[in-house]
Amino acid sequence: TWATKPGAVAPMGLMLVSGAANTLLMKLMVGVSVPLGAGREAAPFDHPYFQTLLMMIGEFLCLLGFAATTTRQVRAKSAGVPVRIFALASALDWAATTLVNMAYILIAASVVQMTRGAVVIFTCLLSTMLLGRRQHVHHLVGVGLVAFGITLVSVSALVAPAAPAQGAEATMSAASKLFGIALCLIAQVFQALMLVYEENILSQFEVPPLRVVGMEGLCGIGIGMFLLTGLNLSRVESTPAALYQLGHSLPLAIAAVGSIFSVAVFNFSGVTVTQQASAVARSTVDVSRTVLVWAVELAVGWNRFSMLQLTGFAVVAAGTLIYNRLISIRALEPPEEASKLVAGEDPRGAAL
Repeated sequence: TWATKPGAVAPMGLMLVSGAANTLLMKLMVGVSVPLGAGREAAPFDHPYFQTLLMMIGEFLCLLGFAATTTRQVRAKSAGVPVRIFALASALDWAATTLVNMAYILIAASVVQMTRGAVVIFTCLLSTMLLGRRQHVHHLVGVGLVAFGITLVSVSALVAPAAPAQGAEATMSAASKLFGIALCLIAQVFQALMLVYEENILSQFEVPPLRVVGMEGLCGIGIGMFLLTGLNLSRVESTPAALYQLGHSLPLAIAAVGSIFSVAVFNFSGVTVTQQASAVARSTVDVSRTVLVWAVELAVGWNRFSMLQLTGFAVVAAGTLIYNRLISIRALEPPEEASKLVAGEDPRGAAL
């Protein structure tokens, strides 16, 4: 199994740490207050669109990694895919990432990470509606558990007292926190659309995953430059103010650069885990990083321990594991799969 492969251990560790680091660095950025310009008052780094551009730069670095780790023949084989195919996926990624970035200033990073589990709910719905895929009992049970768990996490975010080091988030009203949770949930609709699109469209082409991520990052940079031009002209966001804040705060600049490289490392190591271990291993690590995010938040005082939040996370994690069949329960399996469990076989094809 993947757990016994020594070559998979280091990439799994990198994926876990870089994934958690990205979430925490994005949260750190919105918690730093720096003047928006010369002679102006200090304000939090509230530039969600600019932060998304940073993420796209990180994804673009994966294209450089793809070029450095593959042969010319491999690169030529996947070069015929139309750019527009990646552009649509990138646009969906842009929407999802920006909505999550807007939520960081309103709710705790661990709550953001936990609500991301809702992607299985919308992926299940969209797979049924758009791909006509049949959902089995374990899918429905998994979705139900995730929905219940996110409800518990949301309630915990509303009733938990503010932590000492929460900054602007500590003064947020219940309505603002609910809005932050809603932003994260809507983001998962776009994320699920991207996953379904990639499965339905990109599966028609032979494209290495690392090139997919890199091309989506490249398209995302183009989308970002166009979008930020319009947002600056309409004064929805100020890129000059964001750059001024980055130039006048070393911690903020380090967090920004760190967020770029954490995205690149997360995606690169994730592809490596899938290749050397399995997609199951990658899903397990992705779920596990929520624990690391929450532990760091508790350690640095960004959050307070909440049994309700812990329970909610456990339910979300259980639902995700059941949905992805990382946990196989005989009563929830289709008849032909249940028979494999009785025989001591893994329904996914590996020995238990």
